[in-house]
Amino acid sequence: MSVADVVVQIKEGKSQAEASLTGLDFSNQDLSGADLSGANLHGCKFNGATLHNVNFSNADLGHCNFGGSDMSGSDITGANLDGAEMINVKQVGVRIDRDRLIALVRSGWTFDGVDLSGMNLAGEDLRNAKITYANMQGCDLEGADLRGAVLYETDLSYANLNDADLRGASLKRANLTKANRTGAKINVRALKKAFIAGKTAYLD
Repeated sequence: MSVADVVVQIKEGKSQAEASLTGLDFSNQDLSGADLSGANLHGCKFNGATLHNVNFSNADLGHCNFGGSDMSGSDITGANLDGAEMINVKQVGVRIDRDRLIALVRSGWTFDGVDLSGMNLAGEDLRNAKITYANMQGCDLEGADLRGAVLYETDLSYANLNDADLRGASLKRANLTKANRTGAKINVRALKKAFIAGKTAYLD
């Protein structure tokens, strides 16, 4: 199937679930709303593509190039991302599963704007994680190791940070309103750069 054929079918609302589309070049195409769940997209190019609310769950995205694309609201839970390139990708509201998140954190992946709200990450090793502008509202991070993590402008309101280790973490403009910080190891200077309650009063 050609790129043009796939784009036409997507615009007609036809599902591409489980389809074999390996190696196709979808650069600069608009695939918004596509159902590509379980599809074999190994080696596809999505450079500069508009991928709003695309269902990539359980798809093979190995060695795909998403450089400069907009994946806002897309679902990549259970997807294979081995060797995928996601440089300068807009990830606002992207949904990812816990195991994949942890694996990518450990490989140095940068998460920008992802939706991790309510995720159970208790006790996990998230050292040096780069999770910025993200929604981590209500996450369970009890006992998690977040030493050196970059959590710039991340929403941690109502999160459970009980006994979490955030020594050396960057919390600039992070929202910690009503987060449980009992026993958490947080540098006072870093905490002063966070937003905790009341009027917005970010401290640089």
